[in-house]
Amino acid sequence: MSLPHPPFEKVSVVRLRRSASLVVSAAIVPALAACGSTKVGYGDPTAEGFSAVSISGDPGKAPTVKWHEAMAYPKSTTVKTLVKGTGAPVASGDSVSAYIWIGDGTTKLEAYSDYSNGSPETITNDGKMGAVWTKILKGAHYGDRIAAVTSSVALLGDAGNPQLGIGTHDSLVVVVDVIKKTKPEPSTSPSASPTTPALSGPKGKAQPAPAWMPKLELSGGKTSAPKGMDFTGVKKPNPNGKLKRAILIKGTGPKVKAGQTITANYYGMVYGATTPFDESYSKTPLTSALSGLVQGWQQGLVGVPVGSRVFLQIPPALGYGDAAQSGIPANSTLYFVLDVLAAN
Repeated sequence: MSLPHPPFEKVSVVRLRRSASLVVSAAIVPALAACGSTKVGYGDPTAEGFSAVSISGDPGKAPTVKWHEAMAYPKSTTVKTLVKGTGAPVASGDSVSAYIWIGDGTTKLEAYSDYSNGSPETITNDGKMGAVWTKILKGAHYGDRIAAVTSSVALLGDAGNPQLGIGTHDSLVVVVDVIKKTKPEPSTSPSASPTTPALSGPKGKAQPAPAWMPKLELSGGKTSAPKGMDFTGVKKPNPNGKLKRAILIKGTGPKVKAGQTITANYYGMVYGATTPFDESYSKTPLTSALSGLVQGWQQGLVGVPVGSRVFLQIPPALGYGDAAQSGIPANSTLYFVLDVLAAN
């Protein structure tokens, strides 16, 4: 899920995550002109794979993409290295600073760009981000520009990503600039390796919880990871309601600003659920440009001091609307507890 999904999460990995200076060797990229047959497929006449698109430009700069025709829905993922970097191979387990660009080959529109968001994100070559990312990073080197043609289902799941304009049966082009090896994403998870640096959790003065909030079930003290929400006595939310925010622990760091990249742990549920639809406390904190996340996060986190624990009640209009997601029915109000760990 990403919080474009929360994280744009299959891409996140939602979030794409979601930062480092760019140091790559420049190279002129010839436009792609792979062979392929034209056919009548999903919608208008379409072209197979890379024959539908040309991609040019230098790694570290937004790619120039020219669509020749709408792209046929691919049955499998095809990966090409457009520019061969001079760096070391990307090893298993590496945390990689990368710029990611995604175009929709069905609509011939840009869907997502870390270049527009203003910073690269960190992805981990651990096989947990899904088969598409595993294939992209297999055999990659630092400094590479890699492109993939894939399907919306393979990258994002059956629901696509309506907020990005990606449907349930769209062809996608993913361009990845593999910038450099970076430090592993910090984690407050108890399962994290003892050698992994940890960001401090929420620190500050506890605030009283408002009456509209479900009761948080915690794994320990007031700053411990949440393990559930008790909706007993909480009224069913109005689907046309407004965004609600409560700062449960007020941090002492700088306030989050629009346009920043944040690092946060989160735990999300829908009304009356017994399990979360997604959470990061048992895994890795999310690092993402705030602009790449759902509107409820974009609006609800601005002004929150770093180090805070925040609770958000997000109406459908600022979440996923009438588009169902994995574990999230259509027109759901989203309930999130978040620990804001950093903002850059």
